[in-house]
Amino acid sequence: MAKPLIFITGFLMLCIITFASWKTFETLSHFNDKNNELSFMGSSGWQWHNKSQGLQIKRVDGYLPALRKVSKSKEYASLITITESGSYRGFVFFDQDCEEGAIVSEKVTYADTKSPQIEVLHCLHGKLVYMKNWPAVPSERWRGRVGNFEFNEALNEWDFTPLQKAYLKSVAELI
Repeated sequence: MAKPLIFITGFLMLCIITFASWKTFETLSHFNDKNNELSFMGSSGWQWHNKSQGLQIKRVDGYLPALRKVSKSKEYASLITITESGSYRGFVFFDQDCEEGAIVSEKVTYADTKSPQIEVLHCLHGKLVYMKNWPAVPSERWRGRVGNFEFNEALNEWDFTPLQKAYLKSVAELI
């Protein structure tokens, strides 16, 4: 009676240890993937602004900060900055090498527009980039498509407070 009980207990312990090891591996792997997003496409200096939403922030002395989010597919990163004039500038960097100065363009018709518009990707720093400007805080879903390069980002879910605070601080005057 003692041998089967020892065997069953040992088997259960082995199962528990295996399960716990697997869960630990999954957790550490997910943590590592999230931290690898901070250096996506070789970029450095990014910190988590809101890790649960995937929003990152980069602050560099003498410059206004930038926010970015790496896509779930890891094909691109959306980046938003605020300019010295208070407008917002958006960039979508695709993880695709290109020749510096190259341009890719295409006439695209979207479901919500009647006439086609020209969409352009520029090659900056060896990566294809889509750019857009907004006069005020972007609050819509930002979508674009040029050839096989497509992005879709819900900017209405982003917290632009750090950009706004930095901008206001940069233009504030002492009285």
